[in-house]
Amino acid sequence: MSLPLITIDDITVRLRDRWLLNGSSWQIRSGEQWTVIGPNGAGKTTLARAIAGLLPVVQGKIHYHAFGGMSPIEAIAYVASDVRRDIWHRERDLDHARGFAGRFNQATTVRELICGHRADLTAPSDMQSRLADVAGCFNLDTLLNKPVSAVSTGEMSRVLVARELIRRPQMLILDEPFDGLDRIGRQDLMEMLDRLATSGLPIILVTHRPEEMLSATTHVLIVDGGRIAGASAVDDPSLLFDAASAVATKDGRRHRPNPHPARREASRCVSSEPLIDMKAVTVRYGDTVVLDRFTWAMEEGEHWAITGPNGAGKSTILKLITGDCLQVYANRIRLFGKDRGVGQTLWETRERLGVVSYDLSSGYQKRMSAMDVVCSGFFDSVGLYRHCDTVQIATAKRWLAQMDISALSQILFNQLSQGQRQMILIARAMETGERRSFDGRGNRCSSGIFSPGIRMLPCLPLWLKQSAFFRNCCLASSNLPFYIQLRCRIIPCWIFFETF
Repeated sequence: MSLPLITIDDITVRLRDRWLLNGSSWQIRSGEQWTVIGPNGAGKTTLARAIAGLLPVVQGKIHYHAFGGMSPIEAIAYVASDVRRDIWHRERDLDHARGFAGRFNQATTVRELICGHRADLTAPSDMQSRLADVAGCFNLDTLLNKPVSAVSTGEMSRVLVARELIRRPQMLILDEPFDGLDRIGRQDLMEMLDRLATSGLPIILVTHRPEEMLSATTHVLIVDGGRIAGASAVDDPSLLFDAASAVATKDGRRHRPNPHPARREASRCVSSEPLIDMKAVTVRYGDTVVLDRFTWAMEEGEHWAITGPNGAGKSTILKLITGDCLQVYANRIRLFGKDRGVGQTLWETRERLGVVSYDLSSGYQKRMSAMDVVCSGFFDSVGLYRHCDTVQIATAKRWLAQMDISALSQILFNQLSQGQRQMILIARAMETGERRSFDGRGNRCSSGIFSPGIRMLPCLPLWLKQSAFFRNCCLASSNLPFYIQLRCRIIPCWIFFETF
């Protein structure tokens, strides 16, 4: 029988003022490759961080049998998808500081990001050979001198793994590594990780999607409701069924509407013009052309999907709509019947948009409850700086109840899992529809702009179907099959055409 690597013995973990994983036990043995599966908020990340030595165990104990006296922080590499967002935001802040200092041509490169991480744990004498090894393993040779701010989501996922592997850890824990990746990016990363697992490096993959399990996976652990609900080898089909059922039930997939519902005519706002009208739009940054003579119109009552691989320009299109891309004023773009920059302020535009994006949650840095985050949607503010009246509070509670997340309302926003935070931001976006939802004749005419993480996609059809406000919806994601459920018109970012 293979030797144990890690034994989790009746542990309880403290996460701020919450106690999780009460009395959980689990053992990982040499030669095993584990996938941890469970719905949003189940406790997967808490368990992974506890194993990596990043969270305190207040009861029970985690025994490390094979690390030769190394601490878990030294022996175990932990890679979370949320780190991508943190790195990009930090680099943006550094760019601002460099601008004030007049150092306009300076930027952190991928090479510096990989070599500069945990330098105290890596012997400087063999740094270049280690860099060559991880760069070859993850196809990073052409990226090493590229600025971090110019790296795509798929590229950054590979960079983050390489940044940890350069110190040659004894175990690798990956927390939702495929979030935000397109189909090709997911497949490429899965193949690279499979090669690592086959080489003998123990890997714990944390995901809420059973289809993301690596081919090298030997065992599955199910986490649900803050506890370990089951564990077995992958050749046990009943366990895989239980894993898929747990995720489907908690993430709302059991409520998935008919993939081809009858198309219903929506009452239209009084407008003879498209809601969004872009003509020959070009967006470029230096020599890089992001959009080249892009033409598109969105009519009242339509749902659109913007799809394409990472780096195709999906987010740029949404930023042109919301005004976050300043090149909107250098192009022919009309929104709600008015030219951008003429006759309407940015606030007047955003009053009619409910916006959700992958990194919006990073703006909420102060300690505030999930309910306060939802209520901030009434004022389109990042943070709540006004008192809500009784009608607004009742509306926020109604949306939380309708989305079956009322239990999260009083939990601090930064204590929620990434998937739960995104669901709260969906509720916040719905408040925009409540804030200004009628035209002069009583017709609802608000619009929703979504750039959701992949964990939110299964839940959106039900919520949008239940919402009378967001009859016009534009989504950007690389998950193409999802759009069939909403009968979206589709814009592939590399070929511009519409279809059903």
